[in-house]
Amino acid sequence: MADGCCANCSKVMLFIFNSIFFLAGLGLLGAGVWGLVDPSLRNLLLLDLSFFNSVAIMCIVAGSLVIIVSFLGCCGAIMENKCMLITFAVCQFLIFGLMLSAGIVGLVYKDRVVTELTAAMATVVDGSEKFEDRSTDFQTSMTNLQTIFKCCGYSSYNNWRSPGAVTSCDCSGESTADAATYCDATTPAYYRSCQSLFTDYMYWGVQTAAIIVMSLSSIPLIGFFMTLCLVNGISKNDVGPV
Repeated sequence: MADGCCANCSKVMLFIFNSIFFLAGLGLLGAGVWGLVDPSLRNLLLLDLSFFNSVAIMCIVAGSLVIIVSFLGCCGAIMENKCMLITFAVCQFLIFGLMLSAGIVGLVYKDRVVTELTAAMATVVDGSEKFEDRSTDFQTSMTNLQTIFKCCGYSSYNNWRSPGAVTSCDCSGESTADAATYCDATTPAYYRSCQSLFTDYMYWGVQTAAIIVMSLSSIPLIGFFMTLCLVNGISKNDVGPV
């Protein structure tokens, strides 16, 4: 068994840590699933924004790996197996580096959100192609997004050949206060475009996710040092008193 206050304390703390780490893995897994199933994000993904689709899938994979690693660390602490604990420590350090890097990249390259969104909408923004001429999936995604954000068209409601015939552009059910802000009561149709609303939402999503990931990166770093302390205590016990 591991001897010493540091080793014994580390063993207990590793149990607590791995519980937190396991929950963090569940959180990361949940964030990835949320990115794929949330109505706002899912509809953006259907607009061929492969960058966000890849990020969501990476979160799911990373969350699954975190859950597996936390299980490995728990077993290593119970059995006091140095091989398992060292493997766990290496995984912790790698996860720390990956999470920190992912958060920094997310903050630095958040402008790519606008680039991806603009590229997907390029043919509509320049007026060369109306929404009615796009694929059925694209039209479905746009109408769903318009319903969620209460807007009509990307750069203008004129992106639709006949905006008055688009159900999601209809604001007849809005209250008087809402109508005064973004609804033309005489048409009745939303007269604000979705471009700024889409980009603001995605800026917020990417920045929030990056900050959360960077904050959570401290968890595997703490686990790394606690594991080294426990391994050191086990090694001293193996050698025995001199």
